[in-house]
Amino acid sequence: MNNNTFGSHEAICLMITMISTKAILSFPNTMAKIGGSAAWIVAIYISILAIIVFYITSKLYSNFEGKDIIDIGEILGGKALKIPLGILIIVFLVALSAFYLRSFSEEMKTMSFTMSPIGFIMLFFVLGMIISAYIGFEALIRFQSIMVPISVISFTLFIIALAPSMNIDNVKPILGLGPYNIFVKGAVRIGDFAELIFLFLLPPFIKKWDIFNRVGFIGLAICAIVLTSITFTFVSIFPYPVSTDDLLPTYELARIIKFGRFFERAESILVITWATIAFMYLSTAFYFLLHIFKKTFDLCYYQPLILPMALVIMSLSLLPKRLMDSILLEAEVFRNYIWIIAFAIPLLLLIVARALNNKKSSNSP
Repeated sequence: MNNNTFGSHEAICLMITMISTKAILSFPNTMAKIGGSAAWIVAIYISILAIIVFYITSKLYSNFEGKDIIDIGEILGGKALKIPLGILIIVFLVALSAFYLRSFSEEMKTMSFTMSPIGFIMLFFVLGMIISAYIGFEALIRFQSIMVPISVISFTLFIIALAPSMNIDNVKPILGLGPYNIFVKGAVRIGDFAELIFLFLLPPFIKKWDIFNRVGFIGLAICAIVLTSITFTFVSIFPYPVSTDDLLPTYELARIIKFGRFFERAESILVITWATIAFMYLSTAFYFLLHIFKKTFDLCYYQPLILPMALVIMSLSLLPKRLMDSILLEAEVFRNYIWIIAFAIPLLLLIVARALNNKKSSNSP
């Protein structure tokens, strides 16, 4: 039984952290590669698809209040289904953590620690993950409930500061590389919302279906605004095809912010904000990795797993030789197929579970 519970504000902050964080990494660049000058339309399109998927999922979830996707798998097939499902989610979380640990570390290295080895920078994030796992999930979620609103305000000010540099002509032609790229190739990019799976793992923490529903719609709406605004800003400042070349788009945007002659290099000020966002994202993903491992294999405690799992994630994140290799693997392979685990499997399980539930109800006297 899970004793840690929290309300809609904390859960919404968690969803913003997990989905919107990619705004400070390669998301705008990836959207530009698909849609060209219409990258912002691709961002809107996949946001709408994610909201539609959540709407369907939330309707199916209404009969399983307080149950996460692992619980539903166990209801359907016992341990024979629970364990393979848990292993799939564990693999997803390990890969996600490894990709983002490398990306965040490379960004910190580029911005402020150019002479430091990448492993040295990673170590600080890994230590943060380990410490937060020992402290517990409640402290982490309370920390996020304070820091996420501050981060959202900082992001808003960041976009406002970039407004004078925007050129509306750069987003023309409106349909960019064409409707096929936007609506067909872009559909696969719903994997950029794969972190929605964290919401399917939250019901034991939030208990009530109406909170689950509210968190999903409000969280997705805010994330859609964040991702669309940063993408529009990026392509309106860096025209296609220049917008496809930047590995760290938000960093490049921060470099052009200037207030007069004496206030330059705004990216230095944003280092603390970005490091905090990275800590929240990695610590949350790491906690859920430990939580799902514990739940899948019916362990009493997850603490003995902390150090081995942290070592596995750090080792995997160091496998790509270059940042480019890591970004391409995450953006063009992982994200193109991860929707199967994040959306297709949960939907399939919920449809079957709902059908069996309705059948039992109709057969009962």
